[in-house]
Amino acid sequence: MPRTEREAALVSLLDSITPVMSAADELEPAARVILAAVCELTGWSLGHLYVADDTGEGFVSSGLWVGAVEEFPVLREVTARSRFTPGVGTIGQVAATGEPVWSYDVTRDPAFVRTGGGAELGVGAAFAFPVVAVDGVVAVLEFFAHQVIPRDRPLMRVMANLGHQLGQVVDRQRARQAADAERHRLEQMIETSMEAFVAMDATGRIADWNAAAERMFRLPREQALGRLLADTIVPPRHREAHLRGLARFLDTGRPKVLNQRFEITAWRLDEGEEFPVELVIWAVRDAGTWLFNSFLHDITDRRRAEDALRVAYEQEQATVARLRELDEAKGDFVATVSHELRTPLTTIIGYLEMLTDEEGPLPGRYERMLHVMADNAARLQHLVDDLLTVNAMNTGDLTVDSAPVAVREIVDRAVRSVGEEARARGSAVEVSVDPDGQRVEADLDHLVRALSALLSNAIKFSPPGAPVTVRASGAAETVTIEVTDTGAGIPADELPHVFEHFYRTRSATDQAVQGIGLGLTIARSIAEAHGGALTAASTPGHGSTFTLTLPVAGTRRTAREET
Repeated sequence: MPRTEREAALVSLLDSITPVMSAADELEPAARVILAAVCELTGWSLGHLYVADDTGEGFVSSGLWVGAVEEFPVLREVTARSRFTPGVGTIGQVAATGEPVWSYDVTRDPAFVRTGGGAELGVGAAFAFPVVAVDGVVAVLEFFAHQVIPRDRPLMRVMANLGHQLGQVVDRQRARQAADAERHRLEQMIETSMEAFVAMDATGRIADWNAAAERMFRLPREQALGRLLADTIVPPRHREAHLRGLARFLDTGRPKVLNQRFEITAWRLDEGEEFPVELVIWAVRDAGTWLFNSFLHDITDRRRAEDALRVAYEQEQATVARLRELDEAKGDFVATVSHELRTPLTTIIGYLEMLTDEEGPLPGRYERMLHVMADNAARLQHLVDDLLTVNAMNTGDLTVDSAPVAVREIVDRAVRSVGEEARARGSAVEVSVDPDGQRVEADLDHLVRALSALLSNAIKFSPPGAPVTVRASGAAETVTIEVTDTGAGIPADELPHVFEHFYRTRSATDQAVQGIGLGLTIARSIAEAHGGALTAASTPGHGSTFTLTLPVAGTRRTAREET
């Protein structure tokens, strides 16, 4: 064939194959077209396709042969067993360089490494060219002839062009496979989702319906597809609004409820009842028409839980209000009874004092009776005072009239107040105040009462005759007063509770120690009302220490100053 005719034929080949390549989306059918066309145009006897193996690092026969297949049985058998890595053999050279390779006489070409040599294979010449995709050589096309054929450079240029076109086919095939895989993955996700997925086309008919939708609406997929969505899952009272909204979006393209999550009711067709759902809808264009996708989540259980919580909260609020009323009533009762008890107690104590102060001796038994009566009356009066104080603390009515007071005065007055109790137990109160001139900003009566409660407590829980120690020490901004006894101590599990209202330790109950468990509560409240603190430490078997910490006079700031 003259050169001009040859070149024209090659151009015609290129022109005829290019449209096919543009429309193709799979490698092997497109490769078959090229193999057949080239064999027909050039007269080469046989064409073959190599593809990458599973490892992606070598090339093997695809099994696709075009041409005089029956004339090359040995070649086909050897090729089926061969694997070429980049750089090895003619196929490996093409894969490594991305350039065509021409072997005009395979019997003299060391690169043609297939077993048996060209003579036994029935091959004279061979040439191969790469299929080049975005990520490199993905396949190799190879042609064979019985005779020796010199290099045909125009043919190689045309084949290189076709190799790139065929590579674009591979790219499209991979893109389609990736899209199919992604679509399959999404379909699997939707199908296995715990939320119902429902799709509707532009005509308002159901286009998709997953397994969760089957369970939620109790309607099989095959019965749901194609039904009007409005008649299937939209409650009758919402259907007109649904249809108006769909028509408005199709006319204007402006969404009103798309791409947002909201709560609404859905319709269960088999029972004819509404139930609450959480719904999100989004729209996509598919083949020139709108498709509306939605996820629905049944929130019936959540609504029930919310209703139960609301009812429980309302009941709790009612209970709190009732308890508050009862607490106020209790406070009023305690205050009223305590005040009413004070008057007769004051009278009784006054008369008892008059009797004990009468001139002249009284019979021994009468004197003992008067002392017992006086002690118990004083105890009862102390109890009434404690109840009134606790009630004042609970209502926020505890009044603290602060003034600079010497620590020594507080300690001395408290020690005197428990003197009779200490003598009755044979206990000595050992006092250490350092420095004597330290002063605190305090209500003297309240602090004496708090410290007296600590001393009384220490005397009660110490063995008869055991000493009780009170130590006061000062720092730059605080004064610390410690009351220490040598009693049985307080178990670790009881120590956090000793300041609670009416709390009595097991040893207090076992030893029948007098008291109702308010002394330490009052003492801590008084300490805190002065901007201080009261803490307790104890080692069972070795006694306890209660520490009262107070701010030094002039260092305490009010809440207004702190803000």
